[in-house]
Amino acid sequence: MLRIGERLQTVTSMVPACGTMADIGTDHGYVPAWLVLAGKCRRAIASDIAEGPCQAAAETRNKYNLSGAMVIRNASGLQGLQAGEAEAVVIAGMGGATIIDILEEAPDIVATIGTFVLQPMNAASALRRWLAQHRYRITEEALCKENDHIYVVLKAVHAEEIQELSPLEAELGPCIIKAKPVLWQEYIKGKADHYRRLLRQMEASAAAVNSDKFKNLKNLLGQVDGLINKSV
Repeated sequence: MLRIGERLQTVTSMVPACGTMADIGTDHGYVPAWLVLAGKCRRAIASDIAEGPCQAAAETRNKYNLSGAMVIRNASGLQGLQAGEAEAVVIAGMGGATIIDILEEAPDIVATIGTFVLQPMNAASALRRWLAQHRYRITEEALCKENDHIYVVLKAVHAEEIQELSPLEAELGPCIIKAKPVLWQEYIKGKADHYRRLLRQMEASAAAVNSDKFKNLKNLLGQVDGLINKSV
């Protein structure tokens, strides 16, 4: 069986059993290969904008004899998919802003996908806000640690109503706040340290100190510090 790291294990755990899934920005094709080998998905599409990752994914496909179940496409974002072709889509290992761009570039494809499993490398708060504003509900989130870095993975599905997120929920994750998983304390302490660094940088400018961004960040830090104190 194909072995994958903690980050990708967490990603694959959130993908629902389905007929066809797609992995956008597939790199070596490990996620789609693992899902097919595990019997979780009957068919997988491994898509990447660069030829190198597509070739690496082809090697993975051939190594595990998945030629009949794993399709490789050299395409930008979701452009390699047909409407209704994939029931679940994974986009992992990219910045939150890049994931948002990918979703915005293909609204007709996005509308036909039931589940998104997303693992942003940064700007998770912006991604959560975008999902909520575009009628997606965040139904599951997880924290995982690999190479001394904590990653956030989230699952989003279509919703009839806009999901209301407070600033704290957008920053930390509504499901993470509720579940307080194993890495919870390390996660929120890291967030607090990050906010303090940003505030110190902004304090060098009077205009920045008087900005709404500074006030909102300071308020957010206060809320996170409150959570840390409750966890002690």
